[in-house]
Amino acid sequence: MGFSIESILEALGGSLEPLLEAIKKGDIKGVVALVSCTTLRNGPHDENTVTIAKELIKRDILVLSMGCGNAAVQVAGLTSLEAQELAGERLKKVLKALNIPPVLSFGTCTDTGRLAQLVIAIANELGVDTAQLPIAATAPEYMEQKATIDAIFAVALGVYTHVAPLPPVTGAPELVKLLTDDVEKLTGGKLAPECDPLEAVDWIEKHILKRRKELGI
Repeated sequence: MGFSIESILEALGGSLEPLLEAIKKGDIKGVVALVSCTTLRNGPHDENTVTIAKELIKRDILVLSMGCGNAAVQVAGLTSLEAQELAGERLKKVLKALNIPPVLSFGTCTDTGRLAQLVIAIANELGVDTAQLPIAATAPEYMEQKATIDAIFAVALGVYTHVAPLPPVTGAPELVKLLTDDVEKLTGGKLAPECDPLEAVDWIEKHILKRRKELGI
C-alpha cells in the first residue's frame, strides 16, 4: 500500500482535521519519517530499520516510511492492516477508524519533497512553524549520498533527525558541534547520531513529548 499527501487526505475524508485531532488528543503522539537505506555497517540486514519502526508504533507514533528501507518494513508486514495489532492502544484505535496500517509507505528517498509538503500543510493548519511540530526523522541504516542531502534538508526544515551509523565527521569537531547543537538555534532541527535503535527511539519520543508540551497538547 503506497501513500502520498493526496491519498492520505483521501483516507482522512479530504481534510487533515482527523489527523490533527488525533495528534491534539494524544491518540497519535507524533509522526516520524523513516528514510532508510540498507547497509550491514551497523548490524544485520534491515534489523535496525524494522526494530525502530516497531518500537515507534508501539509507542503510539505514526511512521511514514521512505527509501530502500521501505522493502524492510513491507517484508516485516508493518505496512499491512494486520500490523495494526502491533501499535499502541491509542494509535491502534485511530488506525482502525481510518482503515490504514501503522507504517505508511510514502515512496523513495527522492520523494522527500512530497513529505515536506505534508509537514508544511500540518504546520499551516496548526498555525505554527514546522520546527514546533511533534515530529522527527530517522535514518537508521543510511548508506547513499542522497541520504546526506535528505538529512540536511530535514534539519533545515526544523526536524530532529536521528542518523545511524555514525557519520564520518568526528574528525571535525566544529562541524559536529554545528550539526548536533548550533544548527538547532538557527532552524530548530539537528542531527542526533545514535547506533542503539531503542536508545534512538527513546530520544525521538522525548523530543516529541517536549514539542507537545511546548504546544500545550
